Amino acid sequence: VLFCKTYDKDMYRARRMAQSVHRFNIDNIPLYLSVPSKDIADFKKIFSDIPSCFITDETILEKSCQIYGKIPKLYPTHLIQQLIKLEFWRMGLCSNYVWLDSDSYFIKPFKIKDFFYDEETPYTICHNSKELRRFSLRYNKKIIEDFEKLAKKSQKMFNRSGPYYNFGYAPIIWSCRVLESLYEDYAKPNNKSIYEILYQYPCEMQLYGEYLLYSKSISVVPIEPIFKVFHYSEQFFESQMLGESEFSLSEEFFGIVMQSNWTSIRKKKKTSARLKKNFRKLLRQLHLLKFDK
Repeated sequence: VLFCKTYDKDMYRARRMAQSVHRFNIDNIPLYLSVPSKDIADFKKIFSDIPSCFITDETILEKSCQIYGKIPKLYPTHLIQQLIKLEFWRMGLCSNYVWLDSDSYFIKPFKIKDFFYDEETPYTICHNSKELRRFSLRYNKKIIEDFEKLAKKSQKMFNRSGPYYNFGYAPIIWSCRVLESLYEDYAKPNNKSIYEILYQYPCEMQLYGEYLLYSKSISVVPIEPIFKVFHYSEQFFESQMLGESEFSLSEEFFGIVMQSNWTSIRKKKKTSARLKKNFRKLLRQLHLLKFDK
């Protein structure tokens, strides 16, 4: 299936993504969207003319809580979004899923076989971040330094050395066999919850990829990202200067990601919200975030 974790602020981006799926989905792969229960009525209204299946975040998280117990109160909000992506497999709806973010959309027809090496083996997004590295060296070296720091931390978890592989960007093709193995063969024997693992190694893409290399739960058939990703406005403007278009990009990519970190209108957060966020961060720094064993 196709899967997207979204929420009210990205509702119309998610609609654009779903429209592109409806337009180009040759094999009619089901599209599931996970949204907070408070938003689901609005989503169903906005998506009334687009074939899609809705599930609440709470339904997925309940499955996790049945296995690992309650999510710690100080758990970072952004990691809960990643947690939902990692735990969707527990719903038993598929054997493999391609998860997309709301800020992406398809630009040409796609089939099930486009995501698979053979009938049993999905491709794995795994590459060396060459494009991002070039961009970082031109504009901001900290971008690639931060990625390598994260990649090194993820490697350490599974005692791997060598090249820093990037296991993104969305859409990401995930096997439920790998995620089930992460639970059965790693989390349980080490008496760890997925909450704790994700908190220690806070990137769902790197966590999945490094565990796959470690466990070899399925064969690894690496491919480059299947969507053109505009991480930063400068990348988009360069593309425009080169005369690139959806038509020309479709020769190499199945879709486009316009990352919302630069395409959104920035609104100043309320002082109370910023204070609450900083206070929670301080409490975590004081090691007051506890995981049940």
